[in-house]
Amino acid sequence: MSRSVSASTPSTPPKRLLVIGTPFGFDPPTFVPTTAGCDYEETPCLKLLSEHRKEMTVITGTSHPDTGSAHQSEVAMLTGTPYPDLSYNLKNTISIDQEFAAHFRGQTRYESFVLSTGGHSPVPSISITANGVPIPPEESPSKVFANLFLGGSKEEADRELHHIREGRSLLDFVGERARSLSHKVSSDDKKRIDEYFESVRDVERQLQMSREWATRPKPAPIGKQPQDINGPGQQKAKLKLMLDMIRLAIVTDSTRSICLRTFGDHHHLTHHGQEEKKLSELRIVENELLQSFSGLLAQFKASKEGAGTSLLDNTMVLLTSNMRDGNSHACYDAPAILAGGGFKHGSHLAFNPDWLEELSRTVPMDKGDRIHRPIMGVNQVPMCNLFLSLLQNAGIEKERFGTSNGTLSGLETS
Repeated sequence: MSRSVSASTPSTPPKRLLVIGTPFGFDPPTFVPTTAGCDYEETPCLKLLSEHRKEMTVITGTSHPDTGSAHQSEVAMLTGTPYPDLSYNLKNTISIDQEFAAHFRGQTRYESFVLSTGGHSPVPSISITANGVPIPPEESPSKVFANLFLGGSKEEADRELHHIREGRSLLDFVGERARSLSHKVSSDDKKRIDEYFESVRDVERQLQMSREWATRPKPAPIGKQPQDINGPGQQKAKLKLMLDMIRLAIVTDSTRSICLRTFGDHHHLTHHGQEEKKLSELRIVENELLQSFSGLLAQFKASKEGAGTSLLDNTMVLLTSNMRDGNSHACYDAPAILAGGGFKHGSHLAFNPDWLEELSRTVPMDKGDRIHRPIMGVNQVPMCNLFLSLLQNAGIEKERFGTSNGTLSGLETS
């Protein structure tokens, strides 16, 4: 498959990051192994990923400290910003996908892809800029395909360049106004203006790179443009289309940072109240998500790159959530599966052993009558430790990300 034309082609495959966020977590007894380490026993959910056991790590017992329990916490899923009151007044920070993207700016046509398959959400996006602004996600696979391969007419290209030049002119205008203000304001306000200037300079750099990429041809189309699936439901089919577009984006090196929010249509099932019928339906939905995830990993393993590696070897793929499960609304003991990316895999990293002990006395549905016990205890191993490990694995020199207090213990590179 042809790559997007860039200024220089990397001699070795680049590092990439794909983060898949789901807003309702997973039903713990059917997802979380009750034993840790390499010999963990697969739960009904994880059996769907058995073929990838050696290429993935199951992570439980982490959290974003000081975050309340409600759906609004989704906006901090990938940032880890403390959000105790869930008041909609959050001053958010940069998300892991955008932090990753910023360090490879200009190397690909698109700095990042922010995608969604739609569904219930009280927040505008889980991908957040350095200024704390949510990035609107693209929900149309056909538009993603067009962005990847369809160049449009010469008139459209000229119009794109004109818009880029207009953006620079506007920045010049507001920059002059801000400079004149800086001599008339207090020291605190001057600091804010300096922060504003830094944001302007960042946008100017992005505009310059956009202008350079606008004159370069896109790769030849691979396959046909997909037809979007509209309306509610059909989560698995919508996810399949978007995952196909993600794979095309990666193999053409059109971007190296992708954030996808998915499976947000089954909110009513997550409030099951231990009703057997709802739990059975929820299990089907969660299985569909994990089956799709398994199919993606299989495709990545089958796609070979230079030096005998695969797409999965060079792509960190993280599936996670802001909630442990939608029924409890608990925002601790969040589930996560990390695959690929050059890490040593094959184990269950468990950071709340007391919870595993409690779960071992909870009988999953496929082993008889379900016994529900309250799962107590808030564990405060920051999930941002995992995020910091991902950044450092990509060669990004950072000592901290969000609420991290180090890298994630037990997660090592191969």
